[in-house]
Amino acid sequence: MTRVLVTGATGTVGANVVAALQARGVRVRAFVRDPGAAAARLGRDVELAHGDLADEDSLVRALDGVDRLYLSAADGPAKVAHETGVIDAAAKVGVERIVKLSAMHADPASPLPALRWHGAIEAHLHRSGVPATVLRPAFFMTNLLMVAGGVAATGVLGGPTAGRRIAMIDVRDVAEVAAVQLTAPSVTAGTWELTGPAAVTFADVAGALTAATGRPVRAADLTEEEARPRFAGAGLPDWLATHLAGVFGIIRAGGFEHTTPHVTSITGHAGRSIAAFARDHAAAFTPAGQPV
Repeated sequence: MTRVLVTGATGTVGANVVAALQARGVRVRAFVRDPGAAAARLGRDVELAHGDLADEDSLVRALDGVDRLYLSAADGPAKVAHETGVIDAAAKVGVERIVKLSAMHADPASPLPALRWHGAIEAHLHRSGVPATVLRPAFFMTNLLMVAGGVAATGVLGGPTAGRRIAMIDVRDVAEVAAVQLTAPSVTAGTWELTGPAAVTFADVAGALTAATGRPVRAADLTEEEARPRFAGAGLPDWLATHLAGVFGIIRAGGFEHTTPHVTSITGHAGRSIAAFARDHAAAFTPAGQPV
């Protein structure tokens, strides 16, 4: 029976990958730094492998008896070292398949930190010789949760998008694609760009939030100059502020407008809509104490 090791298992996508694999009856082992927190997040029935991505010995132990690997590590300056270390350990023990979570527009030459890191890791993965599938999702719908408190307080969804459309994707759909690729009888090697079923504007998102919360939400398009101090003043690491500002630059250039059919073709059902996301997360965009 196939056993899958999931790295980044308590992350936004990783936790959903664990759940999607469990739903398919697959034996899942989650690689975690804090077993107590992981058990609370993932459930007590998930096998946990305690270790550190910087510790090769703990990686090799976690990979013992594993057939396939879901690869993801937290974004940050150590990301390349962490994920390439996992790839090297997987190649060493003979893992038969890797599914890597990457990002649309990943490129080793990108000026945006996270996209540059993903590009470097993808290149290392291809050199490793391990059969691999790379998933490049577009803008996550869950990114909207970063501003949910502000939307709840003001009824305004602001962003420097220039009114462009964004093919946002629900992380649950990304996780389902990963689960299918990890459990398929044969390797579907290559790189897959993943998007939601439709590209939407922030005005469309505001409309979905209005319907879901029962209170008016309007979109406000910011200029790049208006948005810059918001990133700088949000207490984010410098690399993240730079990355987020750059992502909105890609949005304004139309870089997230195109949609792909891969969620449907791989999972057998259409991806979740922005309306469905808004309904599922309506409480986060509603002032405390008010009914949804």
